[in-house]
Amino acid sequence: MQLSEALIKSLEQSQGYLAKALDGLTQKEAEWSPSPESNSIAFILWHMTRVEDYYFIRVIQRQTELYEAEGWREKLDTPVKDTGFEYSLEQLRAWPVPKLETIRGYHGSVRKETLALLNSIAPERISELVRPDRSSDTVGDILCRVVTEIALHTGQIAYLRGVQRGINK
Repeated sequence: MQLSEALIKSLEQSQGYLAKALDGLTQKEAEWSPSPESNSIAFILWHMTRVEDYYFIRVIQRQTELYEAEGWREKLDTPVKDTGFEYSLEQLRAWPVPKLETIRGYHGSVRKETLALLNSIAPERISELVRPDRSSDTVGDILCRVVTEIALHTGQIAYLRGVQRGINK
């Protein structure tokens, strides 16, 4: 099994858990957070999609992020060139919560591009330095890191869903 095949399988598994967690979720539930200092499902889904878009589209493929290229920033009405990484409490409270359907649309568009990348990436690119002027990260390092982050955030979303509705509801 090639690394890209393993990453695709991991993403497919995470996507299955995410779909289950988002199934039937209302906008109010997507906006809810357990405390004022916690993230909502909507924010986590937006953030993990932004990270996937940034690293897989911009950094690895050196293309314009779909957030800008497909007009998702305007559709979502969220900050320019922002991924939500290490938001302050003030930034989190000021974040405009988009419609869950729109975030899911953005997520689906990014995931489609991610899978196209993973299905076409040449094995020799895995050890390529992405930004030699900034870090020693390889394409493989970034692919693994982002897939791990997606799995972690998917778990957070499933947990928040469970807190709101209980297990398997």
